[in-house]
Amino acid sequence: MRRNLAHHHNGLRFFESAARHLSFTRAAEELCVTQAAVSHQVRALEEALALQLFERRPRQVNLSPAGARLLAVLSSSFDQIESVLNELKRQGSSSLQLAVTPSFSSRWLMPRLPMFWDAHPDIELHLHHTAQGDALARGAADAAIIWTNSKPEKPGRLWAQRLFGTTLSPVCAPGLARPDAPLSTPDALRHYPLLHEDSIEDWQRWMLAAGVADAQVQHGPVIDDSNALLMAAMSGRGVALGRLALVADDLRSGRLIRPFECSIEADGAYWLIASPATAEQPRFKALVAFLQAEAKTPAEHHPG
Repeated sequence: MRRNLAHHHNGLRFFESAARHLSFTRAAEELCVTQAAVSHQVRALEEALALQLFERRPRQVNLSPAGARLLAVLSSSFDQIESVLNELKRQGSSSLQLAVTPSFSSRWLMPRLPMFWDAHPDIELHLHHTAQGDALARGAADAAIIWTNSKPEKPGRLWAQRLFGTTLSPVCAPGLARPDAPLSTPDALRHYPLLHEDSIEDWQRWMLAAGVADAQVQHGPVIDDSNALLMAAMSGRGVALGRLALVADDLRSGRLIRPFECSIEADGAYWLIASPATAEQPRFKALVAFLQAEAKTPAEHHPG
C-alpha cells in the first residue's frame, strides 16, 4: 500500500492543487509546470483508481463525489504535514515564535521584553500579533498567550500554564468629569457613557460591588479589543472597565485616571499555551520562567 502511495505521489499533489483551485491552469501556475502535465498526472491517477475525480465541462471543471472526498483527506493531510515540517524546522533553530494579541503585547509584554533579550541574547523571539486563537493549530507559532475564561482543554495535544488574572476598575480621561455631574461617587456614572469590552455583565458586577442600586448599564458601545477600548476612554468617549494589569503605565502617565478605587476580579486570565514538543525545549522553558517571574510582579510596581 505504501509503495502504491509513493507511486501516485505526483498525481495526488497535482490533483490537490487542481481540486483546490477548480482549475488546471491555476494549478499549473502554482506548481510551475504546464497545464498538460497537470492533466496527464490527474488522468493517470483516475485510471489507477478507476474513478472519475473531476466532472469536466467546457471551460469548467467540478469535483465528482469521489474527488471531493479525496480532496478533504488530502487537504487535511497536507496541512498537518506542513505544520509538522514547520515545527521541526523551528526546533532546529534558535528562534521562538510567540503569538500574542496587540493589546497584551503593547501594554504588558513589550515593556518587559528588553530584560528577556538582555538575559537570553541567543534566543530569537519572534512576535506574531494576532487576535486569532488558532495560531498553534495553523502552525504559525510555537506558543501563544491568550485570554480565556477557562483552562484550555486539549488533553495530550496542548501544554498550558496560567500566567495571571487581573482586576477591573473604571478608568477614563482626566477631563471627562462634568461640573454638573462630578465623579465623586459611583452613582454619578449614571450620567456618563459606559464602554463595554465583551458584554454588559462586567459593568453589572462592578455596579453591584460598588453599591449602585438599579444601575442602567445596557447602553453604550461594545468594543471587543482592549487597545481600542482604552483609546476610546482616553479620547473622552466614556468610562471603561480597564484591566489594571494593562493600564498601569497609562495611569502613571496621567493618560487615564481611576475615579473610584472599587475593583472586581475579571472572569478570565492570561494563559501561555504551546505544543508538548515545544514545552520541552530549553528556549521555551527560559521564556516560561521569565513570564512567570514577571507575572508575580504587580503591574503598578513595574517601571514604566
